[in-house]
Amino acid sequence: MTIIAMTIDLIHAMAMVIWGIGLPLLIWHRYPRLSRAYMWYSLTFIVITLLSHWIWGQCFLTVLARVCWNAAGIERTQVPFTVLLVNKVAGIRPSTRVGVLIWEFAVLISCIGNLWYWYKNKNGIR
Repeated sequence: MTIIAMTIDLIHAMAMVIWGIGLPLLIWHRYPRLSRAYMWYSLTFIVITLLSHWIWGQCFLTVLARVCWNAAGIERTQVPFTVLLVNKVAGIRPSTRVGVLIWEFAVLISCIGNLWYWYKNKNGIR
């Protein structure tokens, strides 16, 4: 179960990193196919994120990983994955509320970027 939990955490982290790094593709369209693919990835990511937070109060991957960690005998706290990731990467421990606010801000930026992408494509703006 530990390997499954680690795999889920790795997939979760990679999905978040790809989502964050790809945000400029919504504004900069040097590679239209990549921008379009990222736009769909971003939309899917946002919908899954919002549904997960509405249903469980956090990402479904966080819930699933916690179940696996606990089944492996390693107690996992109720701290959101984003806070744990920031703590691992940057060595700081933001509060859960700060982590949620940063996450909500990132979702807002992504939504604005998606709207801008659609607007530019609809109106033929380069």
